[in-house]
Amino acid sequence: MKTLFALLLAPTLGMAQNLDVTVTGYPTDTGTTWVSLYDSQAAFNGKGQPVAASRVKPRGGQSHLSFHDLPEGHYAIKLFHDANDNGKLDTNLIGIPTEPYGFSGKPGGHGPAQFEDAAFAVEGDTQITIKLR
Repeated sequence: MKTLFALLLAPTLGMAQNLDVTVTGYPTDTGTTWVSLYDSQAAFNGKGQPVAASRVKPRGGQSHLSFHDLPEGHYAIKLFHDANDNGKLDTNLIGIPTEPYGFSGKPGGHGPAQFEDAAFAVEGDTQITIKLR
């Protein structure tokens, strides 16, 4: 009986998971939101590539997107709302963003978030919400 149970359970182990992301706090529905998903501190800090990336248009002050077939693990998201659709996060003369941006998790006050603060677990299908700053 244990062998039968193990055989039935085996296909569910290591299955790919889905991540559904809701972004809120848009000041306008113009432009595009650029979203990057990371699985390591190095990649999050620009020393590697994101696991996945996506773009989404806001509607009604929010947007929704999904990442599919993710292995279970810890991930972090960086995103920005490119309100003028110029393909980059606009900043002022001293480098402070002038367009809305956001991070997953619970990043600290000012400045860029750290992976450990932005990280969240994907264990089964997961839903998160990110509020733009």
